[in-house]
This record gives sequence, C-alpha cells and structure tokens, in this order.
Amino acid sequence: MLKKASIGVIILLILIALFGLTKQITKALQAGKRLDIATDEVSKLQDENRNLQQRLSEVKSLSFIEQQARDKLNLAKPNETVVIIPKEQIEKVLGESKKIEDIKLTNWQAWLKLVFK
Repeated sequence: MLKKASIGVIILLILIALFGLTKQITKALQAGKRLDIATDEVSKLQDENRNLQQRLSEVKSLSFIEQQARDKLNLAKPNETVVIIPKEQIEKVLGESKKIEDIKLTNWQAWLKLVFK
C-alpha cells in the first residue's frame, strides 16, 4: 500500500514538473515570436530612417531648393524670363484627347490607363 502511494506521489510530481516545463516552453516560444516581430519592426524602422535621412539630404541640397523656387514660386535667375501658359491654351494646343489631368499622371498610371482603357 505504501509502495502504491509513493508511486502515485512520484507520478503526481512528474506530472506537475511536466506541466510546469510545458508552460515555460510555451512562454519561451511566445517570447521568441515577440522578439522576431520586434526585430522585423526595428528593421523596417531603420530602413524608413535611412530613406528619410536620404530625403532630408536631398531636400537640403541647393538644386532641390532652386527647383522648388522655380516650380512653386515662379522665381527665375537673373536674365531669365518666366513664362506662364494658361490651361486653356495648353488644352487648345494638345486637343481634347489630352487634358491637363492626363499630364499630371505618373508614368505607370498613364500606362495602366492606356492598357486598361
């Protein structure tokens, strides 16, 4: 009888140990998944940071500032003339098939419009 009780207690202790071990393994696996997700996020943020740093250096360049001044403020260098053509004249020259909105499309959008029209 004592032998059966001691075997029962040993089996119970083994089951408790296995349950605890299983619980720890599950937690470790979940922590590993969280670590992988955090690593991916850090990698994406580092890529975004590199892109933003590159964009910042482009924006700080004199050529970019000059281009923006020309395009948005209609400024010119000395001895240059700024010519502004009304939209009606552009439409008249290009015809009805090409509107100003078509000109503003990016290259890939224009191709999609051409292919799937």
